[in-house]
Amino acid sequence: MTNLTIIRDSGYADRLRAYRVVVDGSEIGRIRDGETRSFLVTPGKHRLPLKIDWCGSKQVEFMAVDGVPVTFQAKSNLRGTKLAAALWHSLFAWNSWLTLEPAPCDSKALN
Repeated sequence: MTNLTIIRDSGYADRLRAYRVVVDGSEIGRIRDGETRSFLVTPGKHRLPLKIDWCGSKQVEFMAVDGVPVTFQAKSNLRGTKLAAALWHSLFAWNSWLTLEPAPCDSKALN
């Protein structure tokens, strides 16, 4: 099995709402504001979007290798002045409400 970790930052727009973690079309859990959660996934190629209501992130594909952890960072795109664009995002850009990106490499792990 592979450890899939999602690190969600803290933000005003979705502070009270949980993001649904969806792997290959099935919800495997939820992650709240400022939380870090880990989930076990089988080795192989997977598709990962995050969802909040009908909105969410773009789908990210990743390869899970047995015993090698995979980490992603998640946050809302609606920050600062972009918060005013919430209606536009919910109607026309629903898959860009959230950002989901691979976490930068831990420099200590490289030494």
